[in-house]
Amino acid sequence: MRIEVEIQDGINPTTALECVKQVIAEGKVSRDRKGKSYYRWATSFLTYEGSVMVHTRNYRKNNCFLVYLENSHEQKEKTDR
Repeated sequence: MRIEVEIQDGINPTTALECVKQVIAEGKVSRDRKGKSYYRWATSFLTYEGSVMVHTRNYRKNNCFLVYLENSHEQKEKTDR
């Protein structure tokens, strides 16, 4: 299995990978209408860096995990309006 991890907001790579590791360890718990299983779409972790979100994107051949600080994206959404 190949995975990609995109880390944003200056999160320490070790912290990001520990969060992704936990999501992977939980397994593919979500299912679509056709019964195909996926990792959780979004998971929040409370770390010393703040509330870290792991968002899963599914591509044809691999999984991509986007790791970011939850509050930074809320602020960006407010300023984009």
